[in-house]
Amino acid sequence: MTRAPVIAVDIGGTKVAVAVVTPEREVHARMTEPMDQSGPAGGIAQIIRLCRAAAARADVAGIGVGIPAVLAPETDHILWAPNIHGWRGVALRPALEAAFGLPACIEYDGHTAALGEWWVLPSPERERETLVSVIIGTGIGGGIIAEGRLLRGRNRLAGASGWFALTTDPSGSLERAQGIGHWESLAAGPGIARRARALLNDYPGSTLARIGETLSARDIFEAARAGDRCAQRIVEETADLIGLGVSSIVSLLNPDRIVLGGSIGCQGDVLLPRVREVAARWAQPASGATVHIDSSRLGGDAGLLGAAYAAFSRLTQNV
Repeated sequence: MTRAPVIAVDIGGTKVAVAVVTPEREVHARMTEPMDQSGPAGGIAQIIRLCRAAAARADVAGIGVGIPAVLAPETDHILWAPNIHGWRGVALRPALEAAFGLPACIEYDGHTAALGEWWVLPSPERERETLVSVIIGTGIGGGIIAEGRLLRGRNRLAGASGWFALTTDPSGSLERAQGIGHWESLAAGPGIARRARALLNDYPGSTLARIGETLSARDIFEAARAGDRCAQRIVEETADLIGLGVSSIVSLLNPDRIVLGGSIGCQGDVLLPRVREVAARWAQPASGATVHIDSSRLGGDAGLLGAAYAAFSRLTQNV
């Protein structure tokens, strides 16, 4: 692994973060902005501007990017980024390499988050553990590290668990499940806010009713901690939904560790006890009894560290 630092870029539907990361996992020159949603030209210009500011502070060897997108297997060409307006068929990697004269690599952001969580594990655990990262924020994504190797899958989308088909319709209608029943549409931020707005008539005294259409998942978690009953009900339902999805991961992969990240997954103080209870109830019993389910201790740094690790590894062809 090169000893020079790299630029790490963590792109999301709502924000973009850039930092300089060293091989010792030190994060410097961090910058975060709302993601430019005007289209690919504006977004690429924003990313290059932020990377240029980071590169001015260190002699860097390359650039690593995590993005919630479907990527071409060999070229890193962005085929589709559903949460970023207009990003279909976008050549971000060539644009970065032309702007900086440095090698760049792009990974699905679920994979960079998993790499970040794995990279900070003690060395013996890194080599033998199966770790699953589940990122719950604006959407739901994730990644899988199995015994020291990132599982990308045929289309570089292994771990895209937000597409799990869950349904709250008692009739079990497949049409209903495909429409609003994806795990992401129920348990990610926008779905949490939508479910809260649908309940407000049942809780006329709720503090959430005064917020209006700008109601967000963050508002709901804050109100739940303050004792608001409507918010507490939504948080409990969210924990149940997360626990159900996690139980499927546990049963399928029998992992050592599941790490919940993102703005929702990091709300561990109010979510984790119930998530663990539901996951244990629904998962394969032996797998459920041995898995460790925790919130990320890295927060937003998981994606940055993972993007950096991907860049370091691509420079030495280890990933």
